[in-house]
Amino acid sequence: MVSAAESGEACATCHERTTPVMVHHWRLSSHAKEGVDCQKCHGDYVSNHDLPSGTRPLVEAALCASCHAVRAREHFAGKHGIGFRAGQACTRNKGTGSASESDCGTCHEPDSGLPREKAECARFLAQSPEMQRQGCNACHQIENRCDTCHTAHDTNLETARDPSICATCHMGPDHAQYEMWKTSKHGILHNQFGSGYAPDCMTCHMPDGNHDVSAGISMGLAGQPYAEEKRATERAGMVSICMQCHTKAFSEKALADADAIQKQSKALLDEAAAIIRELNDEGLILPAPGDRPPHPLSGPVLEIGPQMLYENLSAVEAEFFRMKKFHYVTAYKGAFHQNPDYAHWYGNAPLKLSLSWIRSQAELLRKVGRLQGRMDNLAVGGDRGDRGPGEGPGQLDTSLRQLKERFLSGKISQDEYDRERAAILDRSGL
Repeated sequence: MVSAAESGEACATCHERTTPVMVHHWRLSSHAKEGVDCQKCHGDYVSNHDLPSGTRPLVEAALCASCHAVRAREHFAGKHGIGFRAGQACTRNKGTGSASESDCGTCHEPDSGLPREKAECARFLAQSPEMQRQGCNACHQIENRCDTCHTAHDTNLETARDPSICATCHMGPDHAQYEMWKTSKHGILHNQFGSGYAPDCMTCHMPDGNHDVSAGISMGLAGQPYAEEKRATERAGMVSICMQCHTKAFSEKALADADAIQKQSKALLDEAAAIIRELNDEGLILPAPGDRPPHPLSGPVLEIGPQMLYENLSAVEAEFFRMKKFHYVTAYKGAFHQNPDYAHWYGNAPLKLSLSWIRSQAELLRKVGRLQGRMDNLAVGGDRGDRGPGEGPGQLDTSLRQLKERFLSGKISQDEYDRERAAILDRSGL
């Protein structure tokens, strides 16, 4: 057993047999050169490997801050420093609903200064423990884990500065920033000539190594507007970065275009949301919120806000989720990342196609709802109008089937069939 007083070299004697690559990385690191041994990062676990699992040697950002205070303060102040695992979770900056950025309850337990520990991210809560660990917290522990971007034992900064490290989280259908950048003119030139020739993620979002990745961003995580003073400050900062290569006029126009695209895209999203709320009010969402597993936070009600799930949905809700989480953000972030194909064909076009589908589906659901209502009236003998006696739902089906048989057997023409079918439906009130 290794004592707490023994250096990292003593730990290395054992770990060179069990985890040799880990030791190799540590020996090459600045930590090893500066005498930062295993004990300083992993604490009592170094001397007692039988400690409970809750005290295992995960090194959190607060410990790194004891040496890297300035970078830690920057990190905690930015979007990476937002607490994703507790409180309002990934929706902490949502700015709408029961909690907003100014609410104490967003971060603290009720009537207490203690930090919230209960997770309130519905999509997280709806997943299995395995998916929570591997599909959620693997990215959303970045606020407390410096080794999300840096490696655990090798302190080579080139790894953290490589744009591909950002791609671990910033890729895919919900926020394809890496793909947008890589296939933009910026990314192509960077690939050909290096970071000194064209901008990468660090150039724009971590200038001079600033770990506050909110720098230069002028809206919330889902496009929520900032207060004008804050927005103006952040926009001026981003323009100054663009002006390293571009004129001020060009930079301001490109960013203003992206702002406009964001607002236009949000208007399409809001229209779709209004349609779905109306359908829910009319009882036309199938399955209805009350007929499926309850929402982890909201219960058996419609939830299409920041806490919307992607399971157990109706078809219109599922399409809205794709609009909201994929197409909307792709449209405006594609514009901000100077990638026309992502802005248009991966964002704008599918956003509008989805809205067209939701509009059409809404009309279909309403038509089916009206027909079902009339059929229900027929079944109970109500609203008979000028329908013939006994011509309920069963008789209607029989009449239509007999008419079809006459047509198929050649006894009546197509025109006669169409006229008689229309007359039967008209008598039935359908």
